[in-house]
Amino acid sequence: MTFDEIMNLTQCIRGGSQDRRKGFLIGFHYDQDVVENIKSAIPHTDREWREATKTWWVSENYEDFLKEQFNNFEALVYWQGSLF
Repeated sequence: MTFDEIMNLTQCIRGGSQDRRKGFLIGFHYDQDVVENIKSAIPHTDREWREATKTWWVSENYEDFLKEQFNNFEALVYWQGSLF
């Protein structure tokens, strides 16, 4: 996958960091390019890898980045609650 391609999330919910900052808990099929893109675009202070759940927490400050990076970000964050 190249940076020009957009990937889909397997999960995305609003959630807090370990120090209770607002953000998003996201999951996606492993892709080294996507992981490196996240690491280069988002400082380590605004992201957390959660090994137990295989998810990332990303600060709400990077919402626009997540919208650009993941094709279905808005559908999962904004619409999934109204669908079920």
